[in-house]
Amino acid sequence: MKRYEKVLKEYRDIFDSRYGSFDRAGLYGDIIQLIGAEQFTWQNLPDTMNSHYTERAINSGLAVAYIIPDGISRACKGFTITPAAFIGVPNQIGETTHVMTDGPDYALDIDLTKDKAVIIKNNDYYYSEYPNLVWFAEMLARTDDSEKALIIWSKMHPIAKATTGIESEKLKEVLKDIIENGGLFNVIDDNSKVIAQSPTSRDDAVLRLTDENAVEKMHFLSEFHYELIKRYCTLYNMPFRSNAKSAQSLESELHNTDIFSKIINQNRLKCRQDAAKKINEMFGYNISVDISDILKDENKIIDSNIQEEINEAKMNETTPNESEVKDDENTDDESGGTETT
Repeated sequence: MKRYEKVLKEYRDIFDSRYGSFDRAGLYGDIIQLIGAEQFTWQNLPDTMNSHYTERAINSGLAVAYIIPDGISRACKGFTITPAAFIGVPNQIGETTHVMTDGPDYALDIDLTKDKAVIIKNNDYYYSEYPNLVWFAEMLARTDDSEKALIIWSKMHPIAKATTGIESEKLKEVLKDIIENGGLFNVIDDNSKVIAQSPTSRDDAVLRLTDENAVEKMHFLSEFHYELIKRYCTLYNMPFRSNAKSAQSLESELHNTDIFSKIINQNRLKCRQDAAKKINEMFGYNISVDISDILKDENKIIDSNIQEEINEAKMNETTPNESEVKDDENTDDESGGTETT
């Protein structure tokens, strides 16, 4: 067992006992799912639910809020929100009067015309966030795999072959002294070119199966890794700065996709707030939902930059710039002056 494996063994044993074999894509999936579930915050939910699991259910595309009937579950009771799916023939806006939903140990067919239940849409298209989550998780995991392979195959690892000039054991002794003991020099009683290669000698016997120069490409993979995260964050109104150049850019330049980002989450928020209002009316609660504080702070910056750009555009329309004023002055001098002799 390698040294680093011994150091991590205790933690890996705990991890494997809980989650099975290590799955990089699954880990990224959990991280992205956590981020996705924290984009909106639900307040005043009953004790049987919390904001995080409410969002996980809604992010499936469609969820339903209801009171769990007595006797159908050993552990679950009271108010809950679980993922759902329409069943039956949809009407002109894609909805039906029945939904199927599952809990940890039960399944329900809910009649929306009779049962006390409210559907919660993730967005007006009912699409799920999870296929998108899976794609990003897999791409991030594949990028990590590529980085790991690049590190391994760019490691300098010359393979020296013993020839008739030097015995194999003597060559091992010399290399061990160089690597482990930091030997500065070794004296050998042979004229072989095993170490000091010559392009024209057939006695040269150092093989190189790796390419140590390949590590120079690592920054491309690293940039792609952060670009993937940036893509995900941009979709959901979470601007992400991935390099030094971006950090030096104007704030307005950093938010050039803000409108695109806000449209998606504004639609998702509208669907959630509509559902919260119906839940309160049906069950007598005082539930509310809003964009999380982190995204609220970001939206303040966005709105400020948009207003700044609008004001700057108006000023540019009404106030001539310095070069235009000088051009006008030069034109006046050329046309209005008098020649003297």
